Amino acid sequence: MCDKGFYMFKNKCSLWGCLLIACMIMFASVAAESAENTDKSELLYIQDNIGDDKGPGYYQYPLDRRLKRGTFDIKSFKVKDDGNIITFEIQMRNYIMREWPDSKKTGYQDFVANLWDIYIDIDGIPGSGYKYALPGRDLNFADNMGWEKMIIVSPISEIELEEILNDKIDELEFQDQIPDILFPEYVKIYRDKLVISIAKKKLPRISERSGFQLFAMGYKDLVSPNRLINRDVKSFATKDDFGGGSDYYGDPSIIDLIMPKGCDQYDFLKRHKAQPFRENIQYAEVPFVYKDSERKSPVVTAMDRHKRSLGAPVPVALPTAVPATTPKAVVPESKLEIKYVPIPAPVKPTAAKSSGFVPLKNDRELNVAPPVLPNASGSLFLPLKKP
Repeated sequence: MCDKGFYMFKNKCSLWGCLLIACMIMFASVAAESAENTDKSELLYIQDNIGDDKGPGYYQYPLDRRLKRGTFDIKSFKVKDDGNIITFEIQMRNYIMREWPDSKKTGYQDFVANLWDIYIDIDGIPGSGYKYALPGRDLNFADNMGWEKMIIVSPISEIELEEILNDKIDELEFQDQIPDILFPEYVKIYRDKLVISIAKKKLPRISERSGFQLFAMGYKDLVSPNRLINRDVKSFATKDDFGGGSDYYGDPSIIDLIMPKGCDQYDFLKRHKAQPFRENIQYAEVPFVYKDSERKSPVVTAMDRHKRSLGAPVPVALPTAVPATTPKAVVPESKLEIKYVPIPAPVKPTAAKSSGFVPLKNDRELNVAPPVLPNASGSLFLPLKKP
């Protein structure tokens, strides 16, 4: 009986030992996987709020029933440096629509309804880069920051998209941006996740100090003054366009985007003012997102720390106040003494001279030599020296 109990206890111990070994193997594999992931440089990872695919907070989806709520809702965004390539992962709330349910048609990139813009502030330095987004977005960038490169992720091919961009010559400033617009070299759909890759040499100097901004929009094969292959926003939703905006120009066509820590998407996007004329539009401005979901670039943060390390400025000694002088007493006019200066009387001509002219000086004062009188011989010449 004792032997039987001993063997049962032994079998239980061996079972627990096997479970313990299995757990150790599982934890070791997880640790190895996490270590493998940490080898890759993660430039940015941010999770976005769920259910904020309303633009400034009041946009409505188009009336097309194929576009279900959550189609344009960003869930997370990740940027990784994998050596020679940069990988971007965009995760949406719903599965990415790979074909239209009724026609079964798909796009060149294996999706049909979505459009994404990825803007990259490579250097993280204020005052550099483009301060405004692509045409049709009606959006600028805040904090005096700008983008040096951007990537368009659309359902159409790179060749077709290049033709569309080059033909949009109604905005000359946009033509200056075209050389810095890139296209993904690899696109793959994993249910609700989109993975794209681009050669690192096309993004020179990209690093942990770089900032990113991701726009989620609806795709539409139309180009006009207020759209560039994106769905527009109008007062009332239609089958093709979003509702809740204005029929004037200036409503941002962004349905969802990423935001830094402590920033509200609705608050930033609603700071716009639509107008019937584009020159009067007040555009909304949105910030970039930097590593650790910060709003400030590490370069700007380092500059702030450097300024603080210099200490407070030395106060400059101000000049002492000059003592006020005692004002002189004002003498009333009745007590002022007026001194009169006598004017000399005019000189009258003497009676000996009847010409009326008064000589300034006499002959002696003018140093005029006296007249030479003739000598005894009758000659007018006098010897200079006696013989």
